[in-house]
Amino acid sequence: MEESTAASPDWSKLPSDILTTVLGELEFTDLFRAADVCTSWRATARALRRLGIYCRPQTPCLLYTTAAAGPRVAELFSLADKKVYRARLPDPPIGERNIVGSSHGWLVTADARSELHLLNPATGEQVALPSVATIEKVSPVFDSAGSLERYDLSLYGEEPQPYAVDELRGVLYLKVVLSCDPSLGDCTVVVIHNPSRDLSFARIGDEKWHWISSPPREPPRYSDCTFGDDGALYAMNLLGGIHRYAIEGSRTTRNMIFKDTSPFIAHNVYIAKTSYGDVLQIWRIKDSTSGEQGEIHTARVDIFKADFDSQQIVPVRTLGDDALFIGHNCTYCLSTKDYPRLLPNHVYFTDDDEYWLMDGHEICRDVGIINLEDQSANDVVSPQPWLNWPTPVWIVPSFKKIHK
Repeated sequence: MEESTAASPDWSKLPSDILTTVLGELEFTDLFRAADVCTSWRATARALRRLGIYCRPQTPCLLYTTAAAGPRVAELFSLADKKVYRARLPDPPIGERNIVGSSHGWLVTADARSELHLLNPATGEQVALPSVATIEKVSPVFDSAGSLERYDLSLYGEEPQPYAVDELRGVLYLKVVLSCDPSLGDCTVVVIHNPSRDLSFARIGDEKWHWISSPPREPPRYSDCTFGDDGALYAMNLLGGIHRYAIEGSRTTRNMIFKDTSPFIAHNVYIAKTSYGDVLQIWRIKDSTSGEQGEIHTARVDIFKADFDSQQIVPVRTLGDDALFIGHNCTYCLSTKDYPRLLPNHVYFTDDDEYWLMDGHEICRDVGIINLEDQSANDVVSPQPWLNWPTPVWIVPSFKKIHK
């Protein structure tokens, strides 16, 4: 008696709607592998990305440049599968830009003329932001032939300081965050910038930046900001005070919702909301090595919950299942229940030190992962493959496209 054998399933015959649904739920790393199964799977995977309808939330990647890939290519180290993916990006070359922000899958970069661009490394889309010359306290200076010669940056109560066209970006821009993915429309861009950690904002398509003025003799000195679920901007200063800004048109309304709590100014502090709804203040403590080639390292990360009822901060001993990301990226917590490849109760960090980044492009960057249980630090990948400039940054890839 012969043993019957069932025919192997022909996965290429899956109905297109089912295949689209299944592939649309994969991490991009798995989607790329699925595209190698057969011709029909490859066509569906490409269509998902080309049409911008591949919307699955992605595990963060570390984006950086390397000498081997060249200045026009970004490499992304995926925390989902610990592998590297390359993205060829539009001009100007990514290797010649400053990276000053990362939100909703988009980078914010400053080119050699100190102009800002939004750039999506997953789709290759790029959007120019309003000219740097429209930022408060910045004045363009032209030569006798009408060509841009330099920028002057006015300081509070002092004479304007001159900066070369490509030099201004390193002094002016501190951090940039977005209110949403630009593909959704009505996206607001907020810049924390010098001379005194001011705030300016613009919507995509605006012709100028709108400065958020502060009371006389009270420079804002903001350290970090984020958009809330209510659409308002929440900005935290170097003393831990939190201000809520309602943005309407070109105007804002400010309310102090959390008082200053720190007795001293700290330059590396962040604001984030946990997956379970608590508002956190994150304090990053650094140390540095001596010598001409001295380096700076994150020694520990202290986390506090902002108790709005008592107007006090409360030490947080653990993030539970959450993982925290800090640096030039929009500061955020992700639940490892939703992103199982991440380490719970760990902080993923990249270098964003204002003064250290100004000093030069050859200084080794401060990038790693800290276990909050014992404050031990580890490399993201070893040996470190990235160039020191532009500085590496965390990004959550987005394959959504702007519909024009």
